[in-house]
Amino acid sequence: MLDVAIVGGGPVGATLAALAASSGLSIEVLEARSAPSGDRRILALSHASRERLEDAHAWPAASATPIASIHISQRGGPGRTLLEAAEQGLPALGYTVPYAALESELARRLPECGVPVRYGAACTGIRLMNDAACVELASGEEVRARLLVIADGGSSAARIPGVAFTEKDYGQHAVVGAVRADRPHGGRAYERFTPQGPMALLPVQDRHALVWTADPERARELLALEESAFLAALQEAFGDRAGRFVSIEARNAFPLKLRTVNSPVALRTVIVGNAAQALHPVAGQGLNLGLRDAAAVADLLRALPEAAGNPRMLDAYREARRRDASRGVAFTDLLVSVFSDGRRIPTWGRGLALAAFDVLPPARRLLAERMIYGAPS
Repeated sequence: MLDVAIVGGGPVGATLAALAASSGLSIEVLEARSAPSGDRRILALSHASRERLEDAHAWPAASATPIASIHISQRGGPGRTLLEAAEQGLPALGYTVPYAALESELARRLPECGVPVRYGAACTGIRLMNDAACVELASGEEVRARLLVIADGGSSAARIPGVAFTEKDYGQHAVVGAVRADRPHGGRAYERFTPQGPMALLPVQDRHALVWTADPERARELLALEESAFLAALQEAFGDRAGRFVSIEARNAFPLKLRTVNSPVALRTVIVGNAAQALHPVAGQGLNLGLRDAAAVADLLRALPEAAGNPRMLDAYREARRRDASRGVAFTDLLVSVFSDGRRIPTWGRGLALAAFDVLPPARRLLAERMIYGAPS
């Protein structure tokens, strides 16, 4: 029997395994895919997430683009604020990293620290007992562990009696792509709020990663536009603060929903990352919150290896993550609703809030601190 079985070998599950390896416990990662995904997504990681990945010896330094500042504004109204790494005393507020680069670093690291990753190990059932959790695999094999960690996005958690999810459909899609402008980005990210939803441009090497929120019909229209027409629409919506947009590649779209689990723990089980809370991409909090989940589990396993999976450890995890998780969910949901719905706060009210952050350094530093480190336990 294993000490820890982790269902899901994505960034959260693999980081947890790498961080917990020094506990001396037997750990195995069970991944449904037959091989690393090579996913082309761009991840937004905070400076705190970089520190955790460095602790795990899996920081993809060569592929990371620093975010030196974040410009926050709203369309059709006054007010803006600028968050800067220098004001926080940090080399960067965050970083963009290709998913595949982080995946590769973690795949390299896990064998080094003695953690096997079993690919093609799809979970088809879960049985929880007082002394162990049992994972049933598609192959017919069963894996038993003192502690089961579910980090696969939520599909396995739904197999556990009593675990349920609450879902909120924002009625929006995120249109994403790789955008080039006619001037260097200088490490600046942009978050712009519009009546249709937030827009973000993140620096990635010599280009920007675009996240453009729109209603489903508008998203379909944007994907169908010729490149020149799409760039013109983007320029009109975003303005010229990032320069003139000259090309767009790899356009795609996906629906935006908020999904939260009713409890992050069950008998002999911890639920982490997107399996516990899947957030709107505004402010780039989702993966960073998941990595904080992973670090909290790893800290407990290192501090209390003999307690892996018992009620003491599960209660300690739930309490350690309660405040940060709930506030992370509330923060992103509030940003989406307040800045996209003029019925809640008028344009001038939102502009006043942005201006207040701009002229009050303590408030601005607190906002940046919460985005980087989350809410303290």
